[in-house]
Amino acid sequence: MSGLFPSFSSSDRELDLTYNYRCELFNKHIRSVPSGHVVTEFLKDVPWAGIYNTINCAAFHHFKEGRWMKDPSVMYEYADFWCTEGNPRLYSFPLSDSILELCKVTGDFLFAEKNIEKLLEINRAWDDHKKENGLYFQFCDRDGMEYSISGNGFRPTINSYIYADKKALSYFASETGDGALSEKLRVEAETLRNLINTDLWNDKIGIYSVLSEDGILQNVRELIGYIPWIYGIPSEGRDGAFRYLFDSECFKAPYGLRTADFSHPDYRKPFGHECLWNGPVWPFATSQTLTALINYLHTDKDHVVTDSLFMDLLLTYAYSQRDVDGSPYIDENMDPETGVWLAREIMRSWNRPDKDPTRGAHYNHSTFVDLVITGVCGICPSADDKLTVAPLGRSLEFFYLEGVKYHGCDVTVRWDRSDGLCVTVDGRTKYKKNDGSDIKIHINL
Repeated sequence: MSGLFPSFSSSDRELDLTYNYRCELFNKHIRSVPSGHVVTEFLKDVPWAGIYNTINCAAFHHFKEGRWMKDPSVMYEYADFWCTEGNPRLYSFPLSDSILELCKVTGDFLFAEKNIEKLLEINRAWDDHKKENGLYFQFCDRDGMEYSISGNGFRPTINSYIYADKKALSYFASETGDGALSEKLRVEAETLRNLINTDLWNDKIGIYSVLSEDGILQNVRELIGYIPWIYGIPSEGRDGAFRYLFDSECFKAPYGLRTADFSHPDYRKPFGHECLWNGPVWPFATSQTLTALINYLHTDKDHVVTDSLFMDLLLTYAYSQRDVDGSPYIDENMDPETGVWLAREIMRSWNRPDKDPTRGAHYNHSTFVDLVITGVCGICPSADDKLTVAPLGRSLEFFYLEGVKYHGCDVTVRWDRSDGLCVTVDGRTKYKKNDGSDIKIHINL
């Protein structure tokens, strides 16, 4: 069922295998319901899910991934579900921004404009998490990140999500002609951005971190410290934080990115739970971090890390999505040093009737297709009718992405180390370059 998505092939067959697996996996998680379609996180029903086995915790990943489906109607039905039947506030969730990211690919903003009042209502409801300091408080397990070292507090997660939602709503309001509302939301977003940069930036450890409710910045580097880069929040001069991703004494491990700093005294501290965010590899966090890195590398500035280093991390992520027999597989979390799927093995060892070790099989809790399309192939979605292509995968001998539906056009991106980059739109060659120098092109559709 990879035909639901653009086709991708490259000189790395393991990368191709994972890409096709993730296309098929996403299709397995699409569930037909009376109101249309939803996307699930677990294939098996779990007791903490809502109606139709839906959980909003990873829903923003679902939108990032599903926006590349050739038929976007499923994702607009999914958006409608969260505006009507679903519970979009069970976990932290940037609903408006997720819809904006969908619209940036399709070019169709009608749903967002028609539902702006509901989206605004959902955003305002999050004010029950807002404290006197202007920041939003969240429990780590309501971020889907239970028992993390940093714990509860004013977390980079929810505050970045609320900022992104306000920015998205400001855009939607502008498009509907409500300039006053748009400006009000823009100011609210900018105020929150300033607070994130002043109160959640930890200069001592060089990354965004959690501010506890008693006003103490937690001195632990965690992957959530990169989330502000997904949304363009960071002030200038903070990109040195990306070096930690390639430090084996911090985040980098043989099987992926640790969720917490390897050198911290509470790294992998024993706790009687199968799902811990104190160091294991979580695809959820890996895909967020790689999205942040893609956005950073797509900025017009001198970068502290290279495109090839991004590819090293992406390929490690691709290769790790395997079961013990080598077949494509993804579960909840992974041992960074051995590649063992931790939650599954912990629950097997417990042999408890209330813990099903197979519950996380083919878990839809992260992105991969999106990382290939936006990162390796470099398609940068925009609300404007333009196509920007800035491929980060030029360390590959070749790659070929075909059948991308973007703003109603059919886009193909082809890279070959000997022939360079070629971009076609609706069958017409729009760009061809025969060398391997840095490439960032803008095409008017």
